[in-house]
Amino acid sequence: MAGPHTHKLTLLSGMAMLLQSCSRETELYDVIYWYLPKIFSHVSGRICLQEENKHTVIPIFEWGKPSQPAVAPEPLKCEVLGKGLPVSARKTSWACCCAYGVPLKDKDGVIGALCVGNPQFPLSEQYRKLALITAEYLSLSVSNIRLNHQLYELTIRDPLTGLYNRRYMDEILGKEFQRARRAGSALGGIMVDLDHFKILNDTLGHDAGDQVLKTVAHTLINATRTQDAVCRFGGEEFFILMTGGTIKDYQNRAEDLNARIAALDIHWQGVSIGPITVSLGVAGFPVHADTPETLVHKADQALYRAKEQGRNQVVCAQL
Repeated sequence: MAGPHTHKLTLLSGMAMLLQSCSRETELYDVIYWYLPKIFSHVSGRICLQEENKHTVIPIFEWGKPSQPAVAPEPLKCEVLGKGLPVSARKTSWACCCAYGVPLKDKDGVIGALCVGNPQFPLSEQYRKLALITAEYLSLSVSNIRLNHQLYELTIRDPLTGLYNRRYMDEILGKEFQRARRAGSALGGIMVDLDHFKILNDTLGHDAGDQVLKTVAHTLINATRTQDAVCRFGGEEFFILMTGGTIKDYQNRAEDLNARIAALDIHWQGVSIGPITVSLGVAGFPVHADTPETLVHKADQALYRAKEQGRNQVVCAQL
């Protein structure tokens, strides 16, 4: 008959298999929520993770309760995060937040910690070994998920501006149209084109042109909501997908973008590039378009009418 330790190793093996199938960190959380309280069934514990692309470490999951109140520092100041090595409360002069802490690592260093037990009580050798193995599995899973996410980001981002690229725009347009149809909600598309950009490139050079593109891209991001998608459509053109709202809302946002960009004071090598203006075309679903392709086409048509009418203005698509 299998003993308690064998049962815990079986649970650990099952957790490891499921972790391998996780493609997002939220999926990984679902796995550890179920398994860790069972693997460490008689001790309290905590998982802390560094947020992706940030230095902030946050506790993502805690289980059990210490049998006695712990006199210890906050978990985010645990020594294991600074040393990057397993730490035992009984073998260090530092105060620990747990009986035994193991760092979670990727190729760049410590990304979190697995902390188990109360620092006032020793942790058994069995639990320390389980903690080491568990930390290895978690480190590998988090590292792989984040690496895959970084690689995916490279395929959907424009390297110059950091905005989404046209590939991503095509992908997100299809998804948002499906969502809008189901919910009976609206979508808006704003096509933005820099006026006289070729003249600027020919006069000041492509490096100055790149600086203008990056500054305008930053302005577009800061002037839109987090739920909107800002993409570099190609060359000096940008496309903004807005969720919800009305045609009037989309026009107002386009007018605001026009004013913000006209107010920019962009310098290159210490010299002002001069006023930058844009032309903008606005279209909406379901008012002007019933497919993603039509929405982009209608916004593009409106953009060219804005250019024909003198540039530096907003034009709405025709019904």
